[in-house]
Amino acid sequence: MKALALRWGALVRTHGLGFNTHLVVGLTLALVTLPQAVAFSVTLAGVPPHFGIYAAIWGVLFCALLNPSPVFHGGPNTAMSAAVGVILLPIAPPFGAEYMGFALTLGLMTGLIQLLFWLVRPLGRMLDLMSEPVINGMICGIGLFLIFKSLTTFGGLPLNTQVEWPLWIAGQSLLAVLEVGNPYAIEIGLITLATSVVMQQFGRLRSWAILGGIAAGTLYAEWLNRRYGLGTTLVEQIGNLSAIRPFLPSVPTFSQEVMHDIVAIVPGAVTLALLGLFQTVAALRRMSRKAGGFADSRGAIFSDAVTNCALPFLSSLPSCASFNRMWLVHKLGIHSRITIAASAVLLLLLVLFFAPVIAIIPMPAMAAIIMLLGANMLKWEDVKPHLANRREAVVFIGAFLAVLFLDLFGAVLVGCLLAIAYSKWEQAHPNISLHGDVLKIRGNIYYGSLPVIEKVYHQALSATDKLVIDFSQVYYIDPEGMRWLAAARTAGHATFIDRRSGRDRRDHQAVSSEIAQQRRAKHDRRHKVDL
Repeated sequence: MKALALRWGALVRTHGLGFNTHLVVGLTLALVTLPQAVAFSVTLAGVPPHFGIYAAIWGVLFCALLNPSPVFHGGPNTAMSAAVGVILLPIAPPFGAEYMGFALTLGLMTGLIQLLFWLVRPLGRMLDLMSEPVINGMICGIGLFLIFKSLTTFGGLPLNTQVEWPLWIAGQSLLAVLEVGNPYAIEIGLITLATSVVMQQFGRLRSWAILGGIAAGTLYAEWLNRRYGLGTTLVEQIGNLSAIRPFLPSVPTFSQEVMHDIVAIVPGAVTLALLGLFQTVAALRRMSRKAGGFADSRGAIFSDAVTNCALPFLSSLPSCASFNRMWLVHKLGIHSRITIAASAVLLLLLVLFFAPVIAIIPMPAMAAIIMLLGANMLKWEDVKPHLANRREAVVFIGAFLAVLFLDLFGAVLVGCLLAIAYSKWEQAHPNISLHGDVLKIRGNIYYGSLPVIEKVYHQALSATDKLVIDFSQVYYIDPEGMRWLAAARTAGHATFIDRRSGRDRRDHQAVSSEIAQQRRAKHDRRHKVDL
């Protein structure tokens, strides 16, 4: 605890000069997180709003304390909240006491499984198989997903509670907004968008852009309600949050009577744990690179695991990294754990002391802000490098489309499988060139590449009786490759050369000589002992 206090003291001294900026960005994060927490709880997970709000408070605080990355922002998450609803829907009816108990049990099981990934290093190392094209494809897909998901709220229509959200449903939502959308809600959303975009163009106002947009949309909505009446405008508001308390303890459901139901949700808990860890590692790697730093994924895994083990005892949904909120922190130019912790504290203060003010914020304004965040995640400068390479383009497009047509976990699996498949394909196809009777191999000689090498080798033997194999640029030879080389040399069809530079050869000879001397010295010592 003393070390933790000293570390946070150093952080405060380092960032204390810009404390007002930390408060502004923290307040922005709190206002952005609030409607997401409510929507994720009610429409996706099937639990009361306080589950998401507590996850946005305690989940963010725990992550700020435990995660060493200054860009990490956790809390309630779209995919994880949706997964909770899918897993528990066959077990119990949503919003009931039994359902909420199972939701807490599912969250605790998720945290314990994630803790296993931290304890067993090879399991955690598997999460690093996501390449940058996979991560950027997911980011762009999530950005478009947020825009589509917010369309109905932007147009003043009821929230779409379908867990799966394929692209064609988004098209139907757009048509519904254009045909039967509430014009008052659309006006509020457009004013919010326009205000935020204009404020973003000015450096001094950039940190206030989202707050300014929400304020403009709320003021316009209040003017409409006073002029025409709420019964005419029918603009949905966030609503009453006065029942929220700072601390609401809870206990997950574990009893003999429901043990068969708990066993039934174990596969779902594994899926939920992997879904959270994949998102956390992917988001952390991407945003750390954006910020010009580095963060160890093991720290993030530990942070998620401990947080999700604690949250079920605080009436909260499971937590993981949030791409859109981390992107917002990066866009606002603040990379500090103090800002992340401040957002959680400010959210708690907002729901405790300003619940009547928050209650009148129109949902179309919040939907407009989420759409703006989604648009900011679609950056051409991040996409263009991947399209220049065919392998990366396939992986990027596969992950991007998987987010839209499957889900986030499916996108991770599709992207990783494509990345691994293309990596193995390149390793199995080394660069082979034939100049006269010299066959040069650039790459690996192993069981996967031997069919390609043998084909060129036998084609070359049809034109000459003997070949010279240059493997100076071969990086790896497995036992099967060594047996093939030995057979070619024994048959008298090939000789080998090493055309590395003189310095490389001298370095190699020096290392070989040093190893030989060490072996002779070791042999002499053993010989003396025997004597």
